[in-house]
Amino acid sequence: MNKMMLLAGFAATTLVGCDSKPPVLPMPEVNDTNCQIEVIKNIDDKPTRETFAGLCSRRSPEAGGIAPTEKPLNWLELADPASLKEQEAKP
Repeated sequence: MNKMMLLAGFAATTLVGCDSKPPVLPMPEVNDTNCQIEVIKNIDDKPTRETFAGLCSRRSPEAGGIAPTEKPLNWLELADPASLKEQEAKP
């Protein structure tokens, strides 16, 4: 009985410090140096990497971000109307 209590106590104290998730590192600062593809690829946490990449792409064009499209096109306007009518005719 004493050995069993000693073993249970040892197991409990050993497992108390275990955590299944590693600590999440803070997101780097959004600037020209950190918004390089190599730096973005090195961020291990996927949600943090996606958020950081989005923030980098939304920077002003002068700061290295993506410039907005002058005349954005609608994908439906790009499709050939004749091919759309053929697809609608087929059930």
